[in-house]
Parts: sequence; C-alpha cells; structure tokens
Amino acid sequence: MGRNVVQVDPTKFPWLDLRRYTFSMAVEARGVVYISGQTAGEYDADAGRVGCKGGLVEQTRLIYEKLGVVLEAAGLGFQNVVKTVDYLDPVALPPYRQTAAVRREYLRGPVASTGVCVQRLLRRDALIEISAVAVTGDKRAVSQDGSNQAVTFAPAVESGDIVWLSGLVGHEDVDGQSHYPQDTRRQLELGYQTVGGVLEAVGARPSDVVTSLDYVDPQAFLSYPDAEGVRGEFFGDMLPAATGVVVNRLLRPEGHVELEAVAVKGGERQQIVLPEWKAEGNAVPGTKKGRMLHISGQSAVDHATGESVGGFDVAAQAEQAYRNVSQVLAAAGYTLDDVVNTIEWVAPNGMMDYRKVGGVRRKNFGDRFPSATGIVMHQILGRPEQLIEVTAVAVV
Repeated sequence: MGRNVVQVDPTKFPWLDLRRYTFSMAVEARGVVYISGQTAGEYDADAGRVGCKGGLVEQTRLIYEKLGVVLEAAGLGFQNVVKTVDYLDPVALPPYRQTAAVRREYLRGPVASTGVCVQRLLRRDALIEISAVAVTGDKRAVSQDGSNQAVTFAPAVESGDIVWLSGLVGHEDVDGQSHYPQDTRRQLELGYQTVGGVLEAVGARPSDVVTSLDYVDPQAFLSYPDAEGVRGEFFGDMLPAATGVVVNRLLRPEGHVELEAVAVKGGERQQIVLPEWKAEGNAVPGTKKGRMLHISGQSAVDHATGESVGGFDVAAQAEQAYRNVSQVLAAAGYTLDDVVNTIEWVAPNGMMDYRKVGGVRRKNFGDRFPSATGIVMHQILGRPEQLIEVTAVAVV
C-alpha cells in the first residue's frame, strides 16, 4: 500500500475469518482511520455459514463490540470516533430509535452521524450496518450557533484541519416548528444554508468542502436533476468531488435529499480534472486538500466517450469504475495503493453476480485491501443500465 497507509486487521476477530474477504477491517493513514461497514454477521458452526441473529438492538450492540475490537487493534477507543453512518434495512426503521441507547453506551464525546434507509443490506438477515471514521487527535463538536457541547450527535465534528458533517436535511422554522418544504430545489437551498452555517461556525467556507454525498429519496428522483443547480450556486467554481445515490427513503419522511460532507481547513486546494474526460454534472472527478483526496462516485462510464461499458455484467462494470478511480488518482500523482476506503453502491439487479466484484478488487488491490462498505441502493442516478457505483478516499 502507499507508504502512509497501514492495514488494521485484529489478531483475534472471533466472528469471522477475515482472510475470506477483499477488504480490511480498517485502514489507518496519517492519523485518520476508516473502518469497514460492520453487520452482526458471525459464523455459525452448526449452520456452516455466516448469519445475523436477533433484533435490531441486539445486532447494533454486536456491531459496536466489533467496532471496539477494531479500534483497539488500531490503538484507539470510542473516544476517537468522529463519524458514523448507520445503513438500515427498511424493516428496521420502526424500532431504530431504540439504538440510541447503544450509541450512548459506547460512544464518547461528540460524533457526526448519518442514518439512512437503504434498499437492503448485502446480508439478507442483517438489519443494520455501521461504518465509522476515527482519528488519533482531539475532536470537538461544531454546531451552527458555534456552541461546543460534548454531545454524542452533532451537526459536525472538527478534528485538526478536518471537519466531518452529519447528514443534514434542509428545513425552515414556521411558527416555531421545523417545516420541510415539498419542493426539492427549496429543500436543497435550505440544506446548503445549513451546511454553510455549520462551516461558518468552525471558520470554514464552501471552498473548503472536499466531498459531498447526496442521499436522494425516491420521491425526489425526478425533480433532483432539475434542482442540482443549487449545488453550483453554493460552491461556485470551487466544486468538490460528489456522489448522489437514490436510497429506499430518508429517515425524515418529508425529506427529499440529505446532504453529507467533509471539509478541510487551510492548505492548498487541488481540483483533479482530466481534460480528456467529458464533463458530467456539478462535480469534479476529484478534490485534494490537506491530507484528504476524495474521488467522485464512478460507475461504468468510459469518460473519454461518455458511453456506458460492461453491458449488464456487474463485474465488468466494476472494472470500469475502478479504472476510472485509478485514472483520477494518477492525475493527482497517486495510485490505488493510497486508497483507504471504498463504498460500492450496488443496484438491486446487480446483486445476483455481485460476488464476482471481489475478483475485481483482488485484481486492483492485490492482497492489501482498503476498508470498504457495500450497500444496495434503490438505483443509480441518471443511467438506468448502471449496476454499481464506487466512491473512494485516499489519505496522502
């Protein structure tokens, strides 16, 4: 791997045989640790397979036990966690609030967090999957009014020069109540106002954002492309890397789009642009600032021609997606060895042969894998023939 990148795989991990997988439990680089998405999966000797047991709270507790083991292997603890993402199976939505008690039990200090209801998890018996990011330094909560309260959920968490924003849905105050307008463009405008307020509270600006992730509710699928201009208005000519995915639904039923972002204060900003690529949407292929190099979501598009490749073969599509990721890295002067985390967003009709994507990862990463999360989304935006989209992060 890159000279800054260290795989973190616990010596003892009683739930799974880690040698069978094409990802590391965690990867550390320059004080930032990305932890792979964890489910409650554990090997059942009687059944001869890996499965998830119990209800949502029980599964959540087991996941936090696993996260604790991974953090310990990295020489860290829950006080070092700055960001979590909860991916929920739709059947787990009604009891989801009950998992707050588990978070309070394990997490220490403020944490930025996002919870989203996906189409399904890769393990059919899994109710929840949780990924996390931890840091070796101090952290503090950031809120829009500049308060600095030690809470377990905050609009954002600052650690060193990096600001991790929670998922935010645009709303306005009407007669003392939060109101979520049912116009997608207006919701996005309000959402970016909130993002701007959080950035301002920590002395950052929109130009400090290195990546954004839009979780799009199916009710906004048709109106979202027409509302994307709001993004350009917010960032101007300093567009960050970006990914947009259609999920099963947002936790907030009135929500159309949930905005998640990472910002880096100070240092030079480098937009990674490939002149031979045809421009697509309000994003750049990659953004580097400080330690962070984020790559926009890549699917099976040959950007030199603008055409989709790979037919309806998810492994062939993944080959092209990772080829694109590699090209962006190369344009910035780096390689796949510098990647610390990937998310593979898979369309439901790509699940039948999704296991073949493991071979694509082995071909690209050898046996030195980044951390990873695989999620089934509702569908990929813009191109119905696409079966997989890959986002990647490098710490350099």
